[in-house]
Amino acid sequence: MVEVPLPLGLGGITIPTAHVAPTNAAGTVQFKDGATNLGSPVPVIAGTAVGPVSVLRPGQHSLTAVFSPTDPTKFKPSTSNTVTFTF
Repeated sequence: MVEVPLPLGLGGITIPTAHVAPTNAAGTVQFKDGATNLGSPVPVIAGTAVGPVSVLRPGQHSLTAVFSPTDPTKFKPSTSNTVTFTF
């Protein structure tokens, strides 16, 4: 994840990333800040999902990545550990 604070305490910009194992797991990842979705789900390509560039308000943020497999009989859905930071 890339986090860049904005000047004057205006919040910050984040580009979330997630790594899914095994690398052949097909599906999408929905990035979230608490209960709020950051954009739409993004595809997993070669085990990596790159989320949308998001401008976040000043304050504390708790980001997670929720993996939804294309074929739930082959791979299990999962949620990442929470990454917490403050702008």
